[in-house]
Amino acid sequence: MRRKRIIRPGGTRGSVFKQVAHARLEDAAVLLDHQRHAGALYLAGYAVECLLKWAVTQKREWVYLPAELEVHDLNELLGQAGLRVPLRQRRCPERVFLGLAESWAPELRYLAKPPAADRAMRLYEQIVEVYDWIAEQTV
Repeated sequence: MRRKRIIRPGGTRGSVFKQVAHARLEDAAVLLDHQRHAGALYLAGYAVECLLKWAVTQKREWVYLPAELEVHDLNELLGQAGLRVPLRQRRCPERVFLGLAESWAPELRYLAKPPAADRAMRLYEQIVEVYDWIAEQTV
């Protein structure tokens, strides 16, 4: 019988967050193509969260993300990644990020009523803009 792998808090490598971020953004695109808007937006936001967690490990030169930073607070992760000041210097991504940070939460996975298709597409494009900006800053 195989042993179940248990990841303890503070036990996730930064590189895993980067891989998961990319995979979840691709998953979000597939869901969006199939008119599954709520799921697409949730996964796209989750991709941003994972990318920020990777950015924190890069900034701090940590192999593992500490347990106290395994949070869903995009603003907290942005600050810990050292990206708050660079974001303020870029007006459009800052506005988009602040909107995302205010509206995205893990509870979106329980959203019963999906957003309208045009609104979902706009939000998805904005989330991808934020994702791309974070990736550029963390190279």
